[in-house]
Amino acid sequence: MMKALVYLGPGSMELREVDKPAGDVVVHVLGSGLCGTDLKTYLKGHHMFTPPTVLGHECYGRVESATAASGFAAGDLVAIAPYLECGTCPTCLKGYGELCASKSFISGGCFAEYLSADAAYAKRGFFRIPRAATAFALVEPLACVLNGIGKLRLDGGRKALIVGGGPMGSLFGAVFEERGVPFAFVETNPGRAAILAGWGWKVLAPEAVPEKDYDQIVLTVNSADLVPRYLGAAADGGNLLVFSGLSRQDRSTIDPYDVHYREVSMTGSYGYARSHFVESLALITAQGARLERLVTHRLPLSRGVEAMGLLQRGEAMKIVLEP
Repeated sequence: MMKALVYLGPGSMELREVDKPAGDVVVHVLGSGLCGTDLKTYLKGHHMFTPPTVLGHECYGRVESATAASGFAAGDLVAIAPYLECGTCPTCLKGYGELCASKSFISGGCFAEYLSADAAYAKRGFFRIPRAATAFALVEPLACVLNGIGKLRLDGGRKALIVGGGPMGSLFGAVFEERGVPFAFVETNPGRAAILAGWGWKVLAPEAVPEKDYDQIVLTVNSADLVPRYLGAAADGGNLLVFSGLSRQDRSTIDPYDVHYREVSMTGSYGYARSHFVESLALITAQGARLERLVTHRLPLSRGVEAMGLLQRGEAMKIVLEP
């Protein structure tokens, strides 16, 4: 048996004793990041997660047991990709592994003491890491950010605006900073704005955003109403990246003038492909100490409901639950 934070339905989650998973590789989870999808599921439910179930997909840990065929051994520290694309379907062959319809997954959610995978999955989806550091809980979300950044145009003196300075927005900021891309945030939560400013990052109120000044705009806020606002705010020849997880029911009206006469484009990004995960892991291995500042809270699984509240109120950046 093991302890796991079990999601029971919207607004209900509790720590329970559940069966410990078995498999070719069994990993003791050392830390798991809490993300916006986890929060949205906890508050409203999600079509991909049927309760009772264990959430969480941003984790690293220590191998407890492994078969020889897996290539791992007890004691290995690993970052864990929660899913992998098949690599052979038409979508994957076009270079969109993040959209693969035949993905494979780990045994369950990361908000638990243990998880497992078969040898074939472990060989492609478990990655050795040099040390046990909280920054490695950021590999999966950073991989999603790198997928999004790949959709932007950052050459030729471009300037980026990040709408929403939460955990994912701050990861965009960290990558822009590392790449020397000028950027600013739009953030209305005073606590988060203060954290971003404390890191030396520029923060603007929505009404203070100069029109047609930023040509790469990243929307990390779940609000379809903001799409036309920031499509219109982009500089000529600019690009709006819809990174936030808008639902199928959301609707938005855009001005085709911006698209045709000003050549402003709009694109989206969803999840990551394995190549993004590998790139993210290399970045965190090299610059983990700088990125670890984004983790503002480390809490035990028993305080999972409290963690959801902190994230909902914008009183935290990245929260890592530690079994």
